[in-house]
Amino acid sequence: MTRPAATALTKVLTKALPVGLPVVLALAMGAALAVQQPQAALVWGLGCGLGHVLVRSRFGFASGYRRLLVERDPGPAYAQLLLLALLVVAMALVLALEPLTGLRPKLLNTTITLPFLAGAFLFGIGMERARACGCGSLAATSRGGAGVLAALAGLVLGAFLGTLHGPLLARLPQPRLESPTGLDSFGLAGALLLQLLFIALIVLLLSRWTGQTPWAGQPRQCKAPYGGAAAVALLAIGLLLVTAEPWKVLWGLALSGAHLAQLLGWDPQSSTFWSSAKGQALLQGPGAWLFNHAVLVDLGLVYGSVATAIGQGRFRLAGEAPQSLAALARSGGGGLLMGYGGLLASGCNVNAFLGGVMSFSLHGWIWLAAALLGFASSLRLSGGFGNGAAGRAAGAG
Repeated sequence: MTRPAATALTKVLTKALPVGLPVVLALAMGAALAVQQPQAALVWGLGCGLGHVLVRSRFGFASGYRRLLVERDPGPAYAQLLLLALLVVAMALVLALEPLTGLRPKLLNTTITLPFLAGAFLFGIGMERARACGCGSLAATSRGGAGVLAALAGLVLGAFLGTLHGPLLARLPQPRLESPTGLDSFGLAGALLLQLLFIALIVLLLSRWTGQTPWAGQPRQCKAPYGGAAAVALLAIGLLLVTAEPWKVLWGLALSGAHLAQLLGWDPQSSTFWSSAKGQALLQGPGAWLFNHAVLVDLGLVYGSVATAIGQGRFRLAGEAPQSLAALARSGGGGLLMGYGGLLASGCNVNAFLGGVMSFSLHGWIWLAAALLGFASSLRLSGGFGNGAAGRAAGAG
């Protein structure tokens, strides 16, 4: 499609579609899913809500890291820590009420290995290259353009390749450290207190380093990420209650890549994971793909993002401006590194970092340290440090 044609189609979408139509379509999709699986309808709705909130609030991880490192602006980082604290408290409440509710959430715990550390580092590089994280790349569909598609294609391909290579790399002789969990060492109350104290310590260190405290001196529009963080927390807690596990992003993309590869002639029997009983069950027809919770959340997030942008009159199918081949390669390569590295490191900012910390496992903090090191290294090599304009131009992600 040529750019003029895409622009014309965008105008038709933004002017002809009634404001309430995206909501009606989302409800219709939810009703169709509910016929087969009521739980799937709830997951779809929560995914749509996440897309809406991420676009409206411009909450993101990659843009927050960039603003912190480039401009010493800790506002978005404070919002991320608010989100984290809310999720930690929510998980503690769910665990404490288990005898009454019968809900036993899945707690994430990953062995620390060299592929784990390398994967998180690669993910950090990919975030900086693509200027978005995993969920940020899905939400960026609200902007349109070839760069977003390149990043998403890279994410899907990288995540799929990660499922092929991850089991092989895990078998290599290497040092292994079982990630300590606060629940085992301190009990629920002690683990909760420890995580909250560590989050408070990070806030204190950031305020000392940047000279800015949370809320102080923030223009009204810059406080949107705080509201966005609270809204994202509520929706992520909803996913925890519905699916009994933390929100995840990359696994839905990896499964989508596997289904697409199978359609193109790839043989799952050539893969250690996909040839297993679990892997084969995940590839049993379109239903196994569509009704997978991780896939549904990703699809809902994309739909909610695009629908919100259309409702705001900001959606541009061809993007705001043409992108060079170098820019497309940067986005696609960044997505590839994020997908591949994230699968080796048990997830992205959402599943590995947020999911790990809210599970009271040390691996969540280790993942963040390795990812930030990769992000800062890429930023240094690209000359991004000290370039405030580049940081502001990065947008949400």
